[in-house]
Amino acid sequence: MLCRVKRFLPLSRLTRVMIARLMLSKVLHVAAVVAVAGVLASAQTPLPEVAQFGPQVGDVAPDFSLVDQFDERHDLQSAMGPNGLLLVFNRSANW
Repeated sequence: MLCRVKRFLPLSRLTRVMIARLMLSKVLHVAAVVAVAGVLASAQTPLPEVAQFGPQVGDVAPDFSLVDQFDERHDLQSAMGPNGLLLVFNRSANW
């Protein structure tokens, strides 16, 4: 028994575009699954012990002297108000 070789007709432009979109959606789907798996894996990383970083709640802040963006020097006593001081350090993402 002989097998006949079928000759396929050339694909239309629309069909090629649809196939390309389908392949792209599959690639994006796999990339999204990999990204979510990475996030879930990193979410299971234990948090560091905060007791080893800096002063703790209720500790007396060490005396400091810092220069602001206007070259004015500030120390702990000049920043202290009648009710105390809330001091927040914010690290900028712009290095």
